Amino acid sequence: MEYKVKFMNQSREISVTGGTLAEACQAAGFPLNLICGGKGTCGKCAVTVERNGQKEKVLACKTMVEQDEMVYLTEEDYVHNGNVLTDSRLADVAKNPSIKKVYYTKEELTPEHCGSFFTGVAIPVMRKFAAMSSDFSFVGATFVYFDDKILDIQNGDTTKECYGAAIDIGTTTVAAYFYDLLTGSLISVKSALNKQIVHGADVITRNVFSQEKEENLIEMRSLIQETINNMFQEAESEREGLLANLYHVVLCGNSTMQHLFFGFNPANLGISPFVNITAESVRSNGKEAGLDCAEEAMIEFLPLLGGFVGADTTAVLTNLQKEDAKYLMVDLGTNGEIAVGNKTKYLVSSTACGPALEGGNIACGMRGTDGAIEKISLENDQVKIQVIGNQEAKGLCGSAIIDAVSELRRVGMIDDGGGLITREDYEKVHPGSELAKHLGEVEEFNTAFYFTEGENPVYICQQDVRQIQLAKSSIYSGCMILLSEYGLTPNDVDALILSGAFGNYIDIDNALSIGLLPAVPRERIMSIGNGAGQGVQTLLLDSSYREKINNIPETTTHVELADHPSFMEEYIMNMNFYN
Repeated sequence: MEYKVKFMNQSREISVTGGTLAEACQAAGFPLNLICGGKGTCGKCAVTVERNGQKEKVLACKTMVEQDEMVYLTEEDYVHNGNVLTDSRLADVAKNPSIKKVYYTKEELTPEHCGSFFTGVAIPVMRKFAAMSSDFSFVGATFVYFDDKILDIQNGDTTKECYGAAIDIGTTTVAAYFYDLLTGSLISVKSALNKQIVHGADVITRNVFSQEKEENLIEMRSLIQETINNMFQEAESEREGLLANLYHVVLCGNSTMQHLFFGFNPANLGISPFVNITAESVRSNGKEAGLDCAEEAMIEFLPLLGGFVGADTTAVLTNLQKEDAKYLMVDLGTNGEIAVGNKTKYLVSSTACGPALEGGNIACGMRGTDGAIEKISLENDQVKIQVIGNQEAKGLCGSAIIDAVSELRRVGMIDDGGGLITREDYEKVHPGSELAKHLGEVEEFNTAFYFTEGENPVYICQQDVRQIQLAKSSIYSGCMILLSEYGLTPNDVDALILSGAFGNYIDIDNALSIGLLPAVPRERIMSIGNGAGQGVQTLLLDSSYREKINNIPETTTHVELADHPSFMEEYIMNMNFYN
C-alpha cells in the first residue's frame, strides 16, 4: 500500500510503500543523523509528527510508515554539509603528473604497409580508435598516457584539456581537489558529508549494516559514488568539459572506506584477525569505479597499512619525510589513527574513539555547522562562547566540547575522576559565584552545566563528560603504547603532527590539559590541516611520490591495541583527569 509523507516545514511530499520514517526522510532528501546506525539507541533521529491533531516525538529509525504522515523537520533534525576541512596546506610540489596527452596527425599514426597501430592497448580503446580512424573526416587523435602506457584515445586535438582529482574519503566528510594537470594549478575544491552516514556514524556500524544483506553493501557503495559524483558535477558546472577530460583520480580513506568504495564485503575486517581483502594500492578505471569521469580514467586508491589503519594514514605520512625526525602523528576523527616513527620505520594503530569528538553521543552535540558553539571560555566568572555563523547557539561541536571539559576542570567543576559537581557543592567552595548559577540537572542524577538558556538550552552533562573520558583515554593510551613500543617518551618526540578536521580546530592547550594528547612540549605540536588531502594531491601532481608511497607499507608495522597486554590497564587508568 502507498502512503503519503508530508514534510510540512519544507513544503515537500513523497509517496512510500512502507519502510521506516528515517528511510522516508532520506528519500525526500532530508537524511537524519543516525549515529547508532538505526538501532534506536542514540536518539538523534527524534522527529516531530502530527497524528490525529496531536504532535509527538518519535524515533524515525524505529517508526514504520503504516499510514499517511505529517512530519515537522527543523533545520537541526537532518544532515547538512557542515564546515568540512579542505585546507591541506600543500607545499611546493614538482609538476610531474602521471597523465600526459600527445596529439598525432593521421599521417603520423598510419603504420607501415601491412603493419598495425597498437600493442598492449585495452580492447575498448582499440575499438574506439578503430571506429574513429575509419571515419572519412578523421584527421588525428590525442593519446592519453598514464606514465608510458596508452590509457585512452580521443578524437581530434584535446591536449589543452587534461584534469585530475585528489579525493579524501573520510568516515564523516569527503574532500575533493580538482587540478589542471597541464599547469599544475588547483582549479576547484569541493566538500560534502559522506552520504553513508545515514547508516551509522562510525565504521563498525557501517560494517555491520553492509554485512546484513547483499543489497546493503550495494547501497553503501552507491552512496559514496553519489557523494563523489555530486562533487564532480559541481566542478563540471564551473568548467565545462572537465569530466570528459578527467583522467586521474587519486583516493585515500580508512580501510572500511576502501572496502565500501570498491564493493568489498568488509566482514573479514570487522572480526579477528581484522584482515583486509587487499592492502595494496588498488587501480580501476572510471567506468568500473562508477565515477562520472572519463571511462578509461585511472582510479588509484592508496595502499592500506593494516587493520583499520588505511590509506588516509598512508597519505598523511607521505609528506613526513625527515629521516632523522621522530614523529608522533595523530589523526583525530570518528576513528583515531596514530603513527610513531619516520620513513625508515613506523608503528601504526587505530583506536575507536567514537563520534563524541565530533559531537556524536553528546546530548547537545552537533557538527561544525552554523549555530554550533565552537569556542568556550570561563573568564572572570562569566561564560563566553563563540558560535559559528554568529547566530543563536544550537549545540556544541567537537572543539567546544574539549574547551568545555577543560574550562570546567580548570574552575573546579569537574573533579579528577570526571565527576561534574552540583551547584550546592560548588557554592560551598565558591560562594557567590556567577558560574554556579549555570549548574543544574537535565534529569535525575545527571548534573549539567548550561551555556545558554531558553526553550532549547545548550549544555554539557555528566554523561557527556563520561563519553569524552572514553574518547580521550582511547587516543592518549594508544599514543603512549606506540611510543613505548618504539622506545620513546613524549619528550623524545620531535614533532607531534595533528591531522584532520578535529585536530585543526581544537585548542591544543585545552587538549593537553584534559589528557587527550601526550605531554609533548607545546612548541613541537602542530596542526597540518587535511594531511590526507595533502598526500593524495601530492601524488596527483608528482608521480615520483608513487615509489615513496608504496614503500611506506614496507617499513610500517601495525600494532593491534585490543590485543596489547597493557592497553586495557592504560585505558582505564587514563580516563581520569590528572593535570
